[in-house]
Amino acid sequence: MKKIVEMTKELLNYIEEMTDCLYQNKEKEGYVLLNTVIVKMEQVLGEIISYQKVNSLRIVDEEKLLGAVEEAFKAMQEKDSVLIADIFSYDIKEQLELMIETNRMN
Repeated sequence: MKKIVEMTKELLNYIEEMTDCLYQNKEKEGYVLLNTVIVKMEQVLGEIISYQKVNSLRIVDEEKLLGAVEEAFKAMQEKDSVLIADIFSYDIKEQLELMIETNRMN
């Protein structure tokens, strides 16, 4: 569980940095960071899924999180950097922070 917390906190830092760049119209930097965020998010989700299978415990609302990720991918296809930043800043980040808080993993 501690590994998930550390990975999630690192992911949250990357999300913060990426969204700051996108909000400041530093799109090139933001999209480079977005690639990192996607890789880190894939790793975190893999750890969460493994943990939930082994422990038969739900620690995140997968539907909300995956729904937000799907919306983010749609925004990426439309090249809407502000919408991407909004989805990551509010929806995805909120779900990850809620997971940490709800499960008292920090």
